[in-house]
Amino acid sequence: MRAGTLRHKIVLQEQTDTSDGMGSFTVAWADVYSCRASIWTLNARERLDTMKLEVSADHRIRIRHPKATLEVTEKHRVKWLDPVTGTTKYFNIISIINPDRRNNMLEMIVNEAT
Repeated sequence: MRAGTLRHKIVLQEQTDTSDGMGSFTVAWADVYSCRASIWTLNARERLDTMKLEVSADHRIRIRHPKATLEVTEKHRVKWLDPVTGTTKYFNIISIINPDRRNNMLEMIVNEAT
């Protein structure tokens, strides 16, 4: 994998339950792995629902395999600071592919979290 194609910085996060001090828990996301990635938009959809336009898109994200440091699963999510708009975007992981089966890279199919 050529390093020049990994031009985006992403963070993988996992869901944690944080005590709110009153006996219940609040869902929070903790950063667990930061790396460089390639991001491609696969398709986008627009939907008009109750007079509100909703836009969603599916993406493919490629990273170097984290080896033994982390087992990436669909329970994780991806955090990405979009350099064009300056906004932080979050992606839910739909599937994870190890394309060459040699643990060199991972490809994730993700969709934007709403």
